[in-house]
Amino acid sequence: MPKKDFGKEVRDSLQDKVNAVRQKVGHIDAAEVKENIRGAFETVKDKVAETGGKANAQMKKWLQKEEAPQERPDGVSVQNALKIIYYLMAADGEIFHGEEEKFDAIGKELDPDFAQTKTAVVDECKARLSLGAETYGDVLRAGVDYALSSADQTEDTFISPKLLVWDLLTVAYSDENCDEAEQSLIDHAAKRLKVDKAIYLELQSSILSMLDLEKELAWIKTTDRPYLTIEAHVNEINKRKTAIMESVAALIAL
Repeated sequence: MPKKDFGKEVRDSLQDKVNAVRQKVGHIDAAEVKENIRGAFETVKDKVAETGGKANAQMKKWLQKEEAPQERPDGVSVQNALKIIYYLMAADGEIFHGEEEKFDAIGKELDPDFAQTKTAVVDECKARLSLGAETYGDVLRAGVDYALSSADQTEDTFISPKLLVWDLLTVAYSDENCDEAEQSLIDHAAKRLKVDKAIYLELQSSILSMLDLEKELAWIKTTDRPYLTIEAHVNEINKRKTAIMESVAALIAL
């Protein structure tokens, strides 16, 4: 039985509130910066080709702490948010099909030109992941930090830090399990994004509760009992799911 995409279900229920959040953090029409964005992506592609997947000297200097990133207080650009999501998918050393499907779904929702820009985003992430460092975790955290630096921001649309954390959680649990490496990177991102710890823990608790409810609902549907005998239970589960989604929407819109 295919798994229900509860992350998308929650995202759909959040849309009106998320739009309000985006208006608060600012919005620049993508058409106004289209040529600049494409030019930046072409530069990244050329650099990756020149170095054979290795990071350039500027990247290495940053990892050596010669350059310090500064987070934006108002939100994260869509392109940089997608890079952070990609680093999360790569955290356990293997990108699974379900994770990539989730990445594509989020990318298409956030970026109307995602089909054209995805390659550049992925290529830049792969270039950074090829850097040598003390541990693979160091490279992942450095990639997240660089994506959050104001100097590396592409001026397009922005999403709120809390929405990005929610997206990270939905991707991490797309295979129903968030391993230690993924959890560590989400913890790091939430801290650098300055998401209140209580809200972060509530978002995490919410997605775990949604996962439990989806498992319970799937189990009920495998039973051979008449539907009328389980209807009340199914309705109660759906009510609880709705309550969780409303709670998440309120947290993100705060």
